[in-house]
Amino acid sequence: MRVHPVADIFPRMTAAEYAALRDDIEANGQREPIWVFDGQIIDGRHRAQACEEIGIEPAVREYDGDESGLVGFVVSLNLHRRHLDESQRALVGKRLSSMSHGGDRRSDQAANLPAVTQSEAARLMNVSERSIRSAGQVLDHGAPELVAAVESGKVSVSAAAAAAALPAEEQREVVAEIDAGERPADVIKRHVHVAQNGGNNEWYTPARYIEGARRVMGGIDTDPATSEIANRTVGAETWFTESDDGRAQKWRGRVWMNPPYAQPLIADFCDALAEKFKAGEVEQACILVNNGTETAWFQRLLSVASAVALPRGRVRFLDPSGAPSGAPLQGQALIYCGPNWRAFSEEFSPDGAVLVQPGCANG
Repeated sequence: MRVHPVADIFPRMTAAEYAALRDDIEANGQREPIWVFDGQIIDGRHRAQACEEIGIEPAVREYDGDESGLVGFVVSLNLHRRHLDESQRALVGKRLSSMSHGGDRRSDQAANLPAVTQSEAARLMNVSERSIRSAGQVLDHGAPELVAAVESGKVSVSAAAAAAALPAEEQREVVAEIDAGERPADVIKRHVHVAQNGGNNEWYTPARYIEGARRVMGGIDTDPATSEIANRTVGAETWFTESDDGRAQKWRGRVWMNPPYAQPLIADFCDALAEKFKAGEVEQACILVNNGTETAWFQRLLSVASAVALPRGRVRFLDPSGAPSGAPLQGQALIYCGPNWRAFSEEFSPDGAVLVQPGCANG
């Protein structure tokens, strides 16, 4: 029998787990049925495989509910039987919401399922929406070994989201060191660039960069990651604070963004900017971030950028009182998306080098 896509939201057994299941069925018989719907396995693909290998007729039960309750039924079966931690449940929840909203692996069967939002998936799996978003970073940018480490319970989904910003080969090194016995938190802290380290997100951009961005773009319509204090300088018509969670909001027009630099927030906001710009929701954008050129989120921004300014010195951000901070641990980059790359270059070249995408420079 074919396996229904809803069965694949839960991770497959490891080789050792499957061998133990097969031995148990061979010694004691099949204790739990294989659930099917419309001729496809919705729960019990490992039991079906074991029965076939042993050569016994499997016990099968038909799900007789309607399709709208199929997801909840399968989730209930697995949560009752499996002992999944929060991170493992978050991965399942993200797969669930991705499956019902499209993607490369979407099938006709998945298309017929009722759509499940991230919020609904979080409720079904009894995790926070933040955990679901972290799981998205792991599934979208994580090497297979890193995903497997979360699935097996070795690494938390929040720690893995930070590691997912590393190059794939370095992610594999992280997992190998954890497998060798080192504490995951120590390994990830050592590997992850300072751009991904947590810390105080309440630092504000000096007016020079904001006013320069305003001149380049002709105004600022949206700031998706700000506060009431910061927007006194930015002056965006539409702005979202931490409590609004700008990642999930609709942006428009000309965007200024200095996202929180902690993971997974920085990756979430940068990915959202790139997606919204490609979709036409954002017309122009200026984004001030750490110059984490080796990270997935920085490369994602570069894929939609027209130009990048690299200030000579490190930007001294302001604290809530307006006082400059100490020198940050690394330099910054100001990334521009849009057609006014010449104006951007003229505005920020006095501060340092400005790099223009070849397609723009030749146009």
